[in-house]
Amino acid sequence: MNPYDILVFNTPEEAAKAIAQLISNRITEKQNSLSPFNLAISGGKTPQTLFNILANDFAEKIPWHQLRLFWVDERCVPPTHPESNFGMTNETLLKKVPLPKKNVFRMKGETVPEEEAIRYQSLLTKELPSKNGIPVFDLILLGMGNDGHTASIFPKDINLIDSHLSVAVTQHPDTGQKRITLTGPVLKQADEIIFFVTGASKATILKEIILNEPSAKKYPAFHIYSAEGKTSFYLDKEAAALLPKELPLL
Repeated sequence: MNPYDILVFNTPEEAAKAIAQLISNRITEKQNSLSPFNLAISGGKTPQTLFNILANDFAEKIPWHQLRLFWVDERCVPPTHPESNFGMTNETLLKKVPLPKKNVFRMKGETVPEEEAIRYQSLLTKELPSKNGIPVFDLILLGMGNDGHTASIFPKDINLIDSHLSVAVTQHPDTGQKRITLTGPVLKQADEIIFFVTGASKATILKEIILNEPSAKKYPAFHIYSAEGKTSFYLDKEAAALLPKELPLL
């Protein structure tokens, strides 16, 4: 039995709209709770579409005071740098919605990476509920690279899937750029995980992961799923092109 929910859409925009609606619903559902909704987001190009939709279509629908925003990973650059995950989110979303600044917990890519990893791990311990000593998010939004990496856990960092740390420092295998990333135990502890994956370049690796092929074990994304909650893949038809045809197109 496949452990994932697979949702396939015609375009990245349609997938992003569905994720935006789900995020809105989840935050609203928690309004009657005394607890905030803790969301960790990824950077990169794919989430930009989602953030634009949240800013343009949901700015007045979401109870933003209920949301607390964290990051899955960050490039070790200043927040004003074009490659900053926080910078992209700030421009596309945060400047356009009434999310209180005190509810934004960014990774500081401009500081010494090893020191920031320690600081952010302490912050998660302080700000989030925990289970078995591991911080628990309500929802984590992940992507997947062409090499099967997720967050900033690359295939060479597969040991971070079972790390004793919550936050670690990695390096991009091609550019050498340092990254700060959540590790496998924190990702898997989330109540809900959404992989937002688009484009034909992801199709082969995605097929290996979804179909549980032996080769998939070398990809970090294969090892990340919500241990006790729900894991969903939101795909466009290009990313899903090699999956079994019985999957419905939404």
